[in-house]
Amino acid sequence: MKLFFNSSMPRSGSELLQVLLHQNPDIYASPTSPLLEYQFGARSNYELSEVRSQPPEMMRKAFMSMCKGMSESYYESITDRPNVIDKNRGWLYYYNWVDKWYPQPKMVCMVRDIRDTLCSMERVFQDNRHRPIGPDNPAEMQNITFQQRCNYWLNSQPIGLALQRLYEATENQLPILYIRYEDLVENPQNELNRWYDFTELEIFQHNFENVEKLVQEDSSVFGPYGDHTIKPVVKPPEKTWRDILTVTLSEGIVNNNKWFYELFYPNII
Repeated sequence: MKLFFNSSMPRSGSELLQVLLHQNPDIYASPTSPLLEYQFGARSNYELSEVRSQPPEMMRKAFMSMCKGMSESYYESITDRPNVIDKNRGWLYYYNWVDKWYPQPKMVCMVRDIRDTLCSMERVFQDNRHRPIGPDNPAEMQNITFQQRCNYWLNSQPIGLALQRLYEATENQLPILYIRYEDLVENPQNELNRWYDFTELEIFQHNFENVEKLVQEDSSVFGPYGDHTIKPVVKPPEKTWRDILTVTLSEGIVNNNKWFYELFYPNII
């Protein structure tokens, strides 16, 4: 079994990528996976007395071997497909840890224009005004305007944290494959071919006119912002940030995140 990793930005098409890859009968593309959290559980006990009492290097090697064995055993009970791509936003930040137990891991990260990511969050917010899902707090006069909500999302989870982790990865020049959401929906086969070239797997011709999520997942447990609904046809969204943002707010988002746009959307700067 070969392991691959999807550690994408929130609301950037990571679920679409997984659903498309799962069309390939040789690939199991997971829903949002608990595998990394399981490993966190083991990592939280790394400093136990039972560990510290034994030779450090031996314990380090044993722990890394356990991480690999845990990952492989986890998926052996789920699928008989020879390739697995595990989806969890945290993998990107822990690349160097993964590299210790699965050398030179092949990791993909979907990115999306931050303005569209924020607008996607806002659409969810507006569609659920009958629910107390925040982040507005009228009693404290917090996050009442769209601009305030954008600032909040840019400095909190999940978007703010994802951007900080992405910045760290790019600063350290980690060998990550980045796929822009806009490119995936405009020319999906081309972007999937890039993934196949990156992973050194044989190219598979995918169906973009009949997209169906076959891996079971109850995304309602993640709340409205974690909705993983996939449309049956791959195509660009009908509305973009241009239909929602003011010029001033748009320019402010770009100017405050120049590193991101210089790397992924240089034509905007």
